Amino acid sequence: MTMMMTMISKTPNFRKAEQAAFQLLKINNVQELPVKVKKLSNHFSNLRIKSYSWFAKKRNMTLEEVCEFANSDEGCCWYKKSTNKYVILYNDTVENVGRIRWTIAHELGHFMLKHNEMSNKSVYARNSLTQEEYEVFEKEANCFARNLLAPPQIVYELRPENPHILSDLFNISFEAATNVFIFFNNGLERGISYSKNHFIFEIFKGFILRYKHGKTCTNCSNYFVTKHALFCPICGQDRLIKREGDDKMIYSGYDIDENSRAKICPKCDNEQLENGDYCKACGVYVINKCANREWYNNEITWECGTLLDGNARFCTACGHQSTFFQSRLLASWDVEKRAREEEEELYRNIVGQEVPF
Repeated sequence: MTMMMTMISKTPNFRKAEQAAFQLLKINNVQELPVKVKKLSNHFSNLRIKSYSWFAKKRNMTLEEVCEFANSDEGCCWYKKSTNKYVILYNDTVENVGRIRWTIAHELGHFMLKHNEMSNKSVYARNSLTQEEYEVFEKEANCFARNLLAPPQIVYELRPENPHILSDLFNISFEAATNVFIFFNNGLERGISYSKNHFIFEIFKGFILRYKHGKTCTNCSNYFVTKHALFCPICGQDRLIKREGDDKMIYSGYDIDENSRAKICPKCDNEQLENGDYCKACGVYVINKCANREWYNNEITWECGTLLDGNARFCTACGHQSTFFQSRLLASWDVEKRAREEEEELYRNIVGQEVPF
């Protein structure tokens, strides 16, 4: 027992806690925020995450007895040494979902950092360790939770203006968001910065792009992600809001490469487009870009030339028609939307008329 206890450091290893949090994100291939903490146990065969209510029913205990067993009203990391199994228990009667998520992340920190094994405790508590040892474990677990749920690199990139935005972004309690917000800004004041080469930027790059540049058109319900867009690429209107709408609609288009060139001819389905701007089978222009241009003496003197997505009917920079829409390769947004709604209405009517066996 004494040998095990001497392994506990007298100072928190924040670097180790941070790296453990990032490792957990990486091995679970987490790419979206908020992090789905309950799913993070799926990677480990010896770990389960269960609620106090589940445990109370399984052990025929009251909720108060579970809290007493866990030495906590919030949660615990229970280690069964004989089988090398872990169960993270959390109090599902807590009304604040963000607080529950932080509790689970905190207990995951104990699991990843092997605090139970280091202390030789199945469920360690404040009265089972020295004050110094207990604080080391708690500070490391809190550091782990902070880096798992609100990676500082992402906070640095998105720069939420206040704790309310941070709380919504990472789905943590306002109290936790305030602490993260203060901690982060204190770090900035001390000159802390974060390299774009860090792998955390890479795994969350899609989320970052959508958060910073995702827009919904309130006219046609199109959701798209384009930097510096002023107009909707589907209907050409400038009625854009910076978020993903609840009733977003996906409009048809064509698969294109990084140069907005169709991979298959949108008119004749010719697959041998090579690198030309026109299909050699039917002659259609196969690059979707802004068709806004000025002519003088049969020569183009100016053109917008903004490259567009495969479903863009209009230019996101100037609102002019796209080459695909101008060539009638894409249907008008309202025609497509109306046809989609009619199909959905027909399907609902058919389903409603079905007689169950």
